[in-house]
Amino acid sequence: MKCHMVDYLTANHWETLLPKGIQQGLLNLPREKLYLMPSGALDLEDIADNKIDEELCLSSVNLSTLLSIIRKHSLHSLGVTTSMPQVLDLHGSCKIPVLPMTGIMSEKKSHEVEVMSEVIARLAKGFDANWIMDLGSGKGYLSSSLVLQYGLNVLAMDSSPVNTTSALTRNTKLEKRLEKMKTAEKYQKEGKLIKRGKRKKSKKVLIHKPVSSDDSIDQNEHVHGSYIGLTAFITEDTDLLEILKESLAASRKQDAMNGKVLDTVDNHEGVLNVVQNDRKDNSTSSECEMGKIDVLNNPLEPKGDKETSLGNQSSHSLDEHRLGLVGLHTCGNLAASSIRLFISNSKVKFMCNVGCCYHLIEEEFYENPFSTKKMQDTDVGNGDNPNRKLLEEDQAEGESPSKNKSRAEEAQVSESQQEHTPATVSFDPLHPSEIPNLSVGFPLSSFLREKKFALERNTRMLSCQPADRLTEQSYNGLNSLYWRALLQVLLKEKLGDKFNASQVGRIASKCKDFAEYSRKAFEKLGLNIEVTDEALYDYERNYANNREKIERFFLLRSTLAPLIEGLILLDRLAFLSEQENIKAAYLVQLFNPVTSPRCHAVIGVRSK
Repeated sequence: MKCHMVDYLTANHWETLLPKGIQQGLLNLPREKLYLMPSGALDLEDIADNKIDEELCLSSVNLSTLLSIIRKHSLHSLGVTTSMPQVLDLHGSCKIPVLPMTGIMSEKKSHEVEVMSEVIARLAKGFDANWIMDLGSGKGYLSSSLVLQYGLNVLAMDSSPVNTTSALTRNTKLEKRLEKMKTAEKYQKEGKLIKRGKRKKSKKVLIHKPVSSDDSIDQNEHVHGSYIGLTAFITEDTDLLEILKESLAASRKQDAMNGKVLDTVDNHEGVLNVVQNDRKDNSTSSECEMGKIDVLNNPLEPKGDKETSLGNQSSHSLDEHRLGLVGLHTCGNLAASSIRLFISNSKVKFMCNVGCCYHLIEEEFYENPFSTKKMQDTDVGNGDNPNRKLLEEDQAEGESPSKNKSRAEEAQVSESQQEHTPATVSFDPLHPSEIPNLSVGFPLSSFLREKKFALERNTRMLSCQPADRLTEQSYNGLNSLYWRALLQVLLKEKLGDKFNASQVGRIASKCKDFAEYSRKAFEKLGLNIEVTDEALYDYERNYANNREKIERFFLLRSTLAPLIEGLILLDRLAFLSEQENIKAAYLVQLFNPVTSPRCHAVIGVRSK
């Protein structure tokens, strides 16, 4: 688990890490069965252990035994998960009819938002929560769904000002589209013709899918909630209620500003406060953007008050507010911070968090060796290397190239940003140890902390593998795996052990052979290595017999991914269960694991 695929050839992983029995079991497994391993779908009777020498079977662990042990320790086999209907029956409301939205997000994001927004809305209604705090809100899809479809008030917080601004813009556009949908449906019911103006062609179109009579709602009575977008770096010391008070106060100021925007300053550790600031230009460089959608009839306030707005909610009334804390794919330590925030803020009545990016977690009993300083000290490349802070390419499977591109862009901090105050610096999430006032993200439970348990970075990287997706869609990155391991052999021979850079980015798909791959990698790493194409072809020929083995090793290793992820999730569940002020905690599978590999939510509730 602690190895790295980059070192597969240089460290001879096949011989040094796999017992002979497992080696033979993997080689005997037909290729059509091979990809069933990661998800646990492989029938253990299909493993041809009978072809292994009897003496070897007695002296070595075989493949079927190993897979059986792994399977027995899966979350499903352990019986530690709770079904979503059970949780909602205990703590949520009945099903809420909504105005449907499809076609505006990718299939993956649409699935996630549709499922999670319903769960949050029903929990919010069950606990009479009137503000939802969305941590790590990103592009704001979840927040927009809660506001526009379910009429909830949402404070969306993200550490990226670009995300905050774009989410606000997207939310406003979605509101306008929904209004047009309501008008169109009204005309349709009345038998009137729908006036259609000129429309630009678009790849993504908002579609209103029909709803059944049981789920139908009167579109004219559908209400929208309020939306606030805030740029802030959240830690466990953040006072959520105070942030909400300041955000609402800033909204009242904005109502009177008429032409000015909001910015942020550092007031106390872990919190960015909203203050007034004149707009100097039309750029989006402000650290905070506040958005308000007209509340036609706020469902969380008396129905008679149709003039309700953010600005009308006085600060003293917030003391009676009940909050919900949510996060869809909160990155790295933010998931652990969310849990601690839920525990320490009594006004938060429930939490629903789906974490991701386990490789970015800061561990208590393991020192992160990949700090920015170390990478700079050990990088022997002379050129710029904008991709060295990306995820290691064998673990990036399942993430879109655009997501990796955005991470690369966010990892580059300009000189002007470096001179800002701590409140406005764009911290590098790939190096969480350098972020001030940030607590560890693992372990959380007293059980693992007493054991000083550590996973280490490569193990956490492995936990990010999309096991079910590998089984469903196979793996198309074999060239990337093999060529990268082969490149490491070349680099070690040419540069020696002092070379420690491992990031070359996603270049394999753009290359026809190893020679071209090597040239592009040299350029990415800023290296000037003199080697002929014929010599590069020789490398590939000399190691050709390893190509099949590296694929089988990778898939066996990926079989351990759900086990490691399960350990991280159970640690969070145990930590919540240890708290006396928390009524109940649950681990729930929300999403289809093929569509959304990080599919489990940690849900915690207080007494109503």
